[in-house]
Order: sequence, then structure tokens, then C-alpha cells
Amino acid sequence: MGKMFLSAVLAEGSVGALLEYGRIEHLFKANEIDAYEFVREFVKEYQSLPSEETIEAHTGTTLMPHVEPAAYYHDLMELRHTELSLKKAMKQAGELFLPENKDIPSALQLMTNAVMELASQKVQKQVVDFRHAYEIVVNDYASKWNLGETKGLHFGWPYIDAMTGGLGRGDVASFVGRPAAGKTWQLLYAAHSGWNKAGKHHDPEADQSRLFVSMEIGLLPIQQRLAAMQTHVPALKLKNASLGSGLIKNLKSGLAEIQDYGAPFWVVDGNLAATVEDIWALARQLKPGAIFIDGAYLVKHPTERDRFRRVAENAELIKQELAPIAPTVCSWQFAKSASKKNAKKGEKVTMDDIGYTDAIAQVSSLVLGLFQEDSVETIKQRKVEVLKGRNGETGSFSTAWDFETMDFTEIVQEDVEDLQFL
Repeated sequence: MGKMFLSAVLAEGSVGALLEYGRIEHLFKANEIDAYEFVREFVKEYQSLPSEETIEAHTGTTLMPHVEPAAYYHDLMELRHTELSLKKAMKQAGELFLPENKDIPSALQLMTNAVMELASQKVQKQVVDFRHAYEIVVNDYASKWNLGETKGLHFGWPYIDAMTGGLGRGDVASFVGRPAAGKTWQLLYAAHSGWNKAGKHHDPEADQSRLFVSMEIGLLPIQQRLAAMQTHVPALKLKNASLGSGLIKNLKSGLAEIQDYGAPFWVVDGNLAATVEDIWALARQLKPGAIFIDGAYLVKHPTERDRFRRVAENAELIKQELAPIAPTVCSWQFAKSASKKNAKKGEKVTMDDIGYTDAIAQVSSLVLGLFQEDSVETIKQRKVEVLKGRNGETGSFSTAWDFETMDFTEIVQEDVEDLQFL
């Protein structure tokens, strides 16, 4: 079981995922522990995972093939350890019930100590001793430093990427806007940016594969939008088949190039993944580096029919079920109250204006509000408001909104102090 756990850890390729389990030497049997200790020392020294061949060469241990994720085998190992520990304690306590050495208080103390030790080990991921933080903190930092911007989910907007440092497993990010505010375009740009940057390289530790679930728009329009972004041809002309010969050439060559990309980009029709459970099943099978749900407020629920309670239940399920698999990004809608606020009077749209439920803001590590200001500039740019950062940050930035070149990059405002006047 321990050998299958290590095999799954190596296949998942994440140093961070291994470190999250904490110190778990007690879960391994005698014929498994050498391989685990070698992996821990290897990670400590090189901030990366060794290969199965390297483990075998140094320890003589051959890992067992796995078919489930590492977390599954970890849970089985915990149950195995609990069973063996209780049996051992009960045997020792039973000996203290014999007439020749009867000692009931000692038997009680022995069983109490065994149960307390098991309980302490079980919650060690939630309760840690800061004195032992060196290995966890330093190794995680080194692995991220070595990988740079390939670690975690980056949106391609420097303002947000610097703020978050890359979203990881357990994180939920929310894009919120009124209808036609550009949520799908912004979500597609955030999904496409890191995937395109990874290109032909595929590093399991920095997996940039994508699972994009579209609840509002069909598969062809989503692929057309992605194709326009990838090849920088006007999306409307692509949709209407009115590209010139030069742009058609760019389209064909650009789409031919991505066939060799190392990380897949799955686009899923929301009708095939109508519930969080459906998306969870797909994610478990495809193992994406990030999950995107466009129109998450339309996701169905197996039992809840009231739309407000349905959205609230689904928001919490997304946090509980999908985010642990991969960072998850969703688009939601502002309530009508957002459109009634007067910016000129200082009335700001807040997380209280998110439609349906407060649960969306509560489960999200990052909440981005998409706004369209009433000015000539909105033709070429959109304002994004940070309503909630991972550490409570707020702020705003603007992105380009150019459908001729499909440019949605961040607009960097020049600092007045840096301007030179002649």
C-alpha cells in the first residue's frame, strides 16, 4: 500500500502535494519505509521528486503500480495503521487483565495513550508545531522559486499574479459581472494564458492543462474564441467566415502548432457536466491543472430546486469537491442592485451585490468584479476590480479590450514620476 502511495505521488508530480501530508513515517511498514525516507530526503536536498528508477537504485525497493490518486492510498494507510495500533494496544492491555499480573488502571492508561496518539497523528495536517516548519516552508518555497511563473495557476495579468503568487489546490476564484460584461472573454483569457505559455513543454509539477466547462455557450463558439486568441485573428470575422487570405493562413498555422502542445485543454459542454458531481467525475478522470466553470450559477443540483439555495449549495460543493483537485475559477453574476449604484455619487459595487448567495464570496480566495465604465475608453479597455484578495487585498487594474488583435492583456499605467518632459 505504501509503495502504491509513493507511485501515485510521483505520477502526480507535485512536491507541494507530498509536503501537505506532513510527517507520515508511522504509516509505512518495514518493507516500505526505506523508499519513503529516501523520497523525503531527496525532496529536502533537490526540491523535486525522484524517479522510480532512482528510488530502486538507492533503496532496492520496487514501487507498485497505482490506479487511484495518492490521497486514496494515504487514507487506506491511515486505516491500516489505526487497526494495527489498536490491536497491539488491546493485546498489551489484555495481558494486564490476567490474574497473575492484573492491573486495570495501567490497562486503561495504555489504551488511553494509544487512542490519544492515534488522534494526534490523524489531525497532524491541521495541527502543526511551528518549530518543525523548516522542511515544509523552505522546500515549498524552493520548488516554487525553481519553477517561477509555471507554478500554480496564473491568469496572465501581472497585477493579479503578483498578488496571488499563483493559485493552488484548494483555491476558488470568482469572476463576477452583469450580463454582457465580458465574463466569458476574461475567463477564457485567464485559462488560455498559462496554457499557451507552457506550449510544447509539459512539466507535471507545473501542470498547465485545463478543464473548461461552458454552461452558457456551445462548444464551437468557445473553440472559435480560443482559436481567435491563439492566432490573433478577429473573433467576429472568424465566426462569420470573413477572414482575408493572410488571416486564414495565420489561423491554420496557429491551430496546427498547438497540436504538439504538451498539456491538453479540454472544453466541456455544460449539458454533459450538469452538476458539480459530474464535473468532479470528469476532473478525477482527466486530472487537469486548473478547472474553469463559465456560468457556474447555471450548474444544476441533484436535489435542490430553489435557485438561490441551489447556487449556495453548489458554491460550497465547488469549494469542497473541485478545488482540492485543482484551483477552480468560476464566473457568476452581479445582482440588479449593482447596476443601480451611482459611481458619481461614490456608490461602490461590493461583494454584497453578488447575485443569489453570500456563499460565493465566502468560499472564494479571490473575487474579481468586471465593470464597464461609461466613457469612450470602454471601447478599448475594461476595468477589473479586486473585491477580495487571498489576504484581504483590494484594488483594480484595466485590461485591453481589442477584438481586432484579440488583446486582453493588462494595461500598465505609466507612473507620472517616470515621464520625461522635453
